[in-house]
Amino acid sequence: MSDVEKAVIGSVLLDSNVLTLLDGVLSSNDFGDGQFGLLWDGIQGMRSRREPVDVLTVGAALAGWGVRTVTPADLHTFVSNVPHAMSVRQYARAVREDAMRRNVRAVAAQMLQTVDADPGLTLSNGINQLRDVQGAHELKKFHVTTLADILATEDSYDWVIPGLLEKRDRLLVTGGEGSGKSTLVRQLAILSAAGLHPFNFTPTPPVNVLVIDAENSESQWRRASRGVTKQAKLYGSHDPGDLRISCTPRMDLTRDSDLGQVHRLLDDAMADIVVIGPLYRLVPRAITNDDEASPLLAALDTIRDRGCALVIEAHAGHALNQGGERDLRPRGSAALMGWPEFGIGIRLPKPGTDVFEVTRWRGDRDRRDFPTGLVKGGDWPWTPVI
Repeated sequence: MSDVEKAVIGSVLLDSNVLTLLDGVLSSNDFGDGQFGLLWDGIQGMRSRREPVDVLTVGAALAGWGVRTVTPADLHTFVSNVPHAMSVRQYARAVREDAMRRNVRAVAAQMLQTVDADPGLTLSNGINQLRDVQGAHELKKFHVTTLADILATEDSYDWVIPGLLEKRDRLLVTGGEGSGKSTLVRQLAILSAAGLHPFNFTPTPPVNVLVIDAENSESQWRRASRGVTKQAKLYGSHDPGDLRISCTPRMDLTRDSDLGQVHRLLDDAMADIVVIGPLYRLVPRAITNDDEASPLLAALDTIRDRGCALVIEAHAGHALNQGGERDLRPRGSAALMGWPEFGIGIRLPKPGTDVFEVTRWRGDRDRRDFPTGLVKGGDWPWTPVI
């Protein structure tokens, strides 16, 4: 444990009022000594419960917090060695800088171990790990405002597709086999890149689109997208041929190596929209429970956290709903139902009609202009029902 770590603890025990000076400055992960991290979390817990924080109260709580290497006598020593409690922010910044140095050195050491085998992958993984280090040390104070101030602020949207998708939105598209969900996602990607709304076909600002397709080959893309690309180029303001596509084998996004390669593609494409999937091809095994879903969803969120909209294709389950129709919620864990901002499913036409119903299997978190029905054919693969 360093002298500045002892000085931080000693300052807080000398005058607990200085805790307010450390909001957004320090966390338990910043301490090089894990025992000091436990001690810091314990002090913060006492503060949240409005309990007194001093040498006596903290000393009595050490054993309960699992702190074994710091004694009540040590706490008295920490306090006696503090020149001035009001210098605690300087001590805390020094602790935080030491933590950043340790973390950066650890990433550098890991990169040196793997760089000879695969320099490209080492660089990609290193960038992602350094980004994680940076994020871990970007502590922010919780901001509190009034409802009146919130209501007085004008609504604004950071659209990538006006009326449909904002940056950081997550859209999960489901359907049964042969329902056309892949065609729908492909139309969304190509028209958005061309500067056309994918459903009402009005002009929109063209955006950078990256497709990571873990199921279809380049030849399948060539056959399926030639016509819609030609049409989009004719009516749009930008050549959709610039759309970036990576046709990959089945991957495991819960592995750092695979996720690192995805982030490398993001770096190259500077994408506004990322289309990835299908969901079952992003991990090596079926997703049957929340424990299996959580690591994948966390990995996907690192993509979304880059500021892009995320569009994912998934297969619907085989169960029937109360109306006797196929349930269009995604197959697998219940965690998949509440994760995206928007979840839509394509239902095959009922007898006597050619309309594919677009069902919201997840309540929208905001109002968006997804169609309620689609028909095949016409100028585009899918045309909304008017």
